[in-house]
Amino acid sequence: MSDLLLGETDSPATGFPVAPQHAVAALSHFDTTGADWTRLYRQSAADVDSATVALSDAYGDVTVGLGSTTHDLRLQLASCMLPSVRVGRVGISRSTVSSAWCPWIGVCLPVRGEIRIACNSDKALVSGPSGLVAASDQPVFVEYLTDDCQMETVLFEQSAMEAELGSILGMPISKALRFESRLKVAGVPAFSRALRVLHNELASQGGLAAMATMSARLGRLLMAGLLVSQPHNYTEELTTPGGLRGPRPIRNALEFIESNAAAIETVVDIASAVGLSVRALDNGFKRYVGTPPMRYLRQVRMNRAHEELARADPHVTTATSVARKWGFGHYGRFARDYKRRYGRNPAETLRAD
Repeated sequence: MSDLLLGETDSPATGFPVAPQHAVAALSHFDTTGADWTRLYRQSAADVDSATVALSDAYGDVTVGLGSTTHDLRLQLASCMLPSVRVGRVGISRSTVSSAWCPWIGVCLPVRGEIRIACNSDKALVSGPSGLVAASDQPVFVEYLTDDCQMETVLFEQSAMEAELGSILGMPISKALRFESRLKVAGVPAFSRALRVLHNELASQGGLAAMATMSARLGRLLMAGLLVSQPHNYTEELTTPGGLRGPRPIRNALEFIESNAAAIETVVDIASAVGLSVRALDNGFKRYVGTPPMRYLRQVRMNRAHEELARADPHVTTATSVARKWGFGHYGRFARDYKRRYGRNPAETLRAD
């Protein structure tokens, strides 16, 4: 089994091969001998059942199948968790892997072999200079078409990526972030450089990735690199001078919503606070923010509820009370919208470690 990942250019510590020149620098120098590397997950498998367990632990629930002409399976997997980010390498023989629902934004980078990935209605090869950004909350079907497939993956929590985007823009975003799925490895220089920094830190036992406060910043660096490199539905706002700011009354309205999200009852409250008619406020939001003011308010409230659920003590707080605090009177509708946005139920966020 070891010949799947081991070769003349492999790192002796991990068996990770060095990526070809066309690929983003691979995870080739993990040092797994130090006690700091408690977050490094390594697995190998030689059958469908054990491969299913290993890949499900790393990526979420998956189903593994053999190729039509394949009689055995070989897998080696390593990944490392940072706050809100998981980076890793999978090497696998000819097979298929499917997930009914992927909770991550997944960046798939080619290292060796040919891999075809279908995410929702889009299908693309991860091979040579071409990679893929898979959307979260979508079914994914991966076909490993050769016996020497190797792929580097960088997985991001949707909510964390959107929070980073909001930080860059200076305001919470009003609609779900969606990246263009096709990725040209040479076309994402900022992301490539950020990933190279992470690789260098992972290569050292005393690197920044082993420090809790710094590993979070490395994860944010990766997020920012992808946001400025790969096209998405907020690219125009990121690249246009002034972004989403708009005229002063609209900026005032955004600030008012941010400061009073729990207390606002109607759109009239917002319009009165900034000296606009309801019609002028609505037109301004549609033009400069891209969504009506009350929908923007709902998104801010959803973000605040998510943040509170993530840090609350489940022994003293309930998901229902958090929803009510942020203005969601109908818990069932809140839970449905919350899961659509964050990939899990509010109660699951509350109970998460």
